[in-house]
Amino acid sequence: MTNPPPPQRPAGPYEQSLTETRAARKALEARIAAARRRRRLGAILAILAVVGGGVGGVAWWMGRGTEPVTAPVAAATAKKCSTQTPVTLWSAPSMQPAAVALVKAFQADPSSPCVDYQVISRKPIEAMIGLGKGQPNRPDGWIPDSPLWVQKVNQAAQLNAKVATPFAESPLVIAMDPTAASQLEGQPAWLELVASDSPIRLSDPRSTTAGMLTLSTTLPLLSKEQGRVIIPKLAQQMAASDDQLFATYTTEPAKASAFPTSEAALAEHNRVNPDKKMVSVIPAEGTPAFEYSLINVSTNPAKAQGIEALRAFLRSEDAAKTLASFGLRSTAVPVTLPTPPGSIGDIKPGSTPNAAQVTAAIDVWQAATTSFQLLSVFDVSGSMNEEVGNTTRVKITQEAAGIALNALPRSTKLGLWVFSSDKGGGRDYKELVPIGLLSEDAHRAKMAVAATSLSKEVEGWTGLYDTIWAAYSKVKASYDPTRVNAVVILTDGKNEDPGGGLSLEQLLARIKEATDPKRPIAITTIGIGPGVDADSLRKISRSSFSDYYGAENPADMTTVLAKALFDHECRDGVCA
Repeated sequence: MTNPPPPQRPAGPYEQSLTETRAARKALEARIAAARRRRRLGAILAILAVVGGGVGGVAWWMGRGTEPVTAPVAAATAKKCSTQTPVTLWSAPSMQPAAVALVKAFQADPSSPCVDYQVISRKPIEAMIGLGKGQPNRPDGWIPDSPLWVQKVNQAAQLNAKVATPFAESPLVIAMDPTAASQLEGQPAWLELVASDSPIRLSDPRSTTAGMLTLSTTLPLLSKEQGRVIIPKLAQQMAASDDQLFATYTTEPAKASAFPTSEAALAEHNRVNPDKKMVSVIPAEGTPAFEYSLINVSTNPAKAQGIEALRAFLRSEDAAKTLASFGLRSTAVPVTLPTPPGSIGDIKPGSTPNAAQVTAAIDVWQAATTSFQLLSVFDVSGSMNEEVGNTTRVKITQEAAGIALNALPRSTKLGLWVFSSDKGGGRDYKELVPIGLLSEDAHRAKMAVAATSLSKEVEGWTGLYDTIWAAYSKVKASYDPTRVNAVVILTDGKNEDPGGGLSLEQLLARIKEATDPKRPIAITTIGIGPGVDADSLRKISRSSFSDYYGAENPADMTTVLAKALFDHECRDGVCA
């Protein structure tokens, strides 16, 4: 089908940068191909050198009596960079070691561009908050382990990141204790794995790819009656991460004898723990895969070109070899990876859940698990106006609060307070939005407006201890036994209340007296910047079923906030 040519207009800077990026990528691919030809020629020459008796044999084959190539001549072909463009990449933890090796190999190629790549490990839930457009230390590129996270991040952080073609994958497998696997009667179906008397354990499907893929794949196979029984049972023994399940297996194998993970993660576990090896079990219907792609999130044309250049290399034969050494499969170059002895079933690709299936699965999971009642309390003392790069502490907090609002489940009960000295009526705190359900559109809208208005509240000193006690008392008065009940305090300072108020010792004594282990209330504290009284905050949190999370560099606050919001534990049916 043909279309009439569109009206012509001068290309703007953005279109020009895209044109230059595509041209740079094509030029890079040509350089990589030329470099491979040179390496193949070098290999042939080396073989002939051995056959022909060294350098003389090479000279004879070439038909001329040249002198041997010397080190200075070889050095002349090395890449020379007067400056290097810095490009930061965030990577899913399961890809990070391989990504470091890949960029190192790429940078060593004389034909690669003058780019200095830095690879940093980031969990999906951390990326959801940290990729916000106004956040400092945002990466230039991102390597998620599923395109489904790209869609989630676009929604939570209001981005428009484009899903890219995967350069690597790792099939979802069931890591299983060898003895348990030997007792299986043939290759099990998914329902046998999740609906048995002793079902596999899952990592949290709200924050891990293994859990998300497993739940989204199996939920459509369950009837409503099965789901009402099976989902709560799976949730009851949920782990925070695949790493936690592997760690449990190494110490108490019976407590984590079977769980879904990536083929690559299983291979890495077996490499590090030769005495605690596990085998892989592939469900009879097949299995989806972790899919790794390089996503450009930079608006800088030079950095975007560096990402495009690396993207071309990631689909090369050299990259495929590096990926295979880490147990990962290139999507561009077919590879065969060994399976652990005793494994059951060959890798069989299954259908990958779509975004709608994932959303439905998470909704069902959330309904069957403990929800949250959170009172978020943000410091708006004068020091929050301190600059961090091109922004301020309060603006970082403001945007992170908005992104966290989008990341929290709609079943969450959430309220918002701010605090500094004397916020009216002799109090050090002020309620911006009372605790309410995010599933109610009106309440969610109030939270969104309040989250964007924090900078208007900045003034005064840090009236910390009185605020913590007031927030704790508020949550205690509205305690919801069906939820995690928590106060989340974010501050950049220490208690500075000119009007006196509670001391640390008095606050701790009050919390101790008010604590009921059967009705726990967590006080999670987050400190940003170097001026935080971390020791005092840590004492407060650890006296109340939680912990302190510090970000000495305010630019790291978004990552710390993500960890603090989603770091809750359930013991004996009570969650905090």
